[in-house]
Amino acid sequence: MKGNGALQIIFGFFLGLVVVAFVGIGVNTFYPEPNFGEDYSSAVFNNWRLITGIILLVLATAILVISLALPAHQAVITNGLLLGGVFTMIYAVGMTITTDQSIWRFLVVAVALLVTITIGYLKFAKPWRSPSAAPVAAGADGTPDPQLAARLGELERRFDALRRALDE
Repeated sequence: MKGNGALQIIFGFFLGLVVVAFVGIGVNTFYPEPNFGEDYSSAVFNNWRLITGIILLVLATAILVISLALPAHQAVITNGLLLGGVFTMIYAVGMTITTDQSIWRFLVVAVALLVTITIGYLKFAKPWRSPSAAPVAAGADGTPDPQLAARLGELERRFDALRRALDE
């Protein structure tokens, strides 16, 4: 699957766009914009935009968490969902910024920033993967065992090769 990298990038990007469209249409279907009528005012419209922004923020966070939970060998789907979550987060922030409620606007943007930094750290820094410079296994008497160290080195090399193969 090495020969179709550009196609994978295009598919991941398209998946992200479809995810944000799905979420946006879904939110608008189940929480529609208020109708122009007797009780319509700018306060009602601002309140609707704020609540819509909060709903979008929650859904974007859920999508981003789901993208982290998928296995690494499904990189195209994972990256598409990650992009969809990022696009939905942009939509949520954009919807909230247009309101006139400063404190809520600040809180939503602050939460979006916190979620984005956390997801970015978990996705790209990979803190759960320790470096291969693990301490050398010791024998029964506590001194380093050269045979055990050689076997451990070989296992690390094989696991590294397997990880690279699965990431491609």
